[in-house]
Amino acid sequence: MAKAGFDYPDPYAAAGSERWKTAEPTPAELATARADVTCQQSAKLVTVWAAAETRVQHRLIRQNADRLHEAKARKDRWLAAARRVLKRAAGG
Repeated sequence: MAKAGFDYPDPYAAAGSERWKTAEPTPAELATARADVTCQQSAKLVTVWAAAETRVQHRLIRQNADRLHEAKARKDRWLAAARRVLKRAAGG
């Protein structure tokens, strides 16, 4: 964004600006949005952030594997119990 003459501190700042709370988009808002999209595309923002988010999620899954397995086992027991009740209710 700086190359386009804008001074926003992060990728969300332009979109969240109070300046754009208007009934219709202004020419300045449209120009800013175009510059923002161009900047995000050239920086591969979505790709970079998705990769970072994926790394964080994988790390958290590894760190919490035991608790996640316990939660799945608990859910499986609840489902098995519900199936038994439904089967009995259906006359099975």
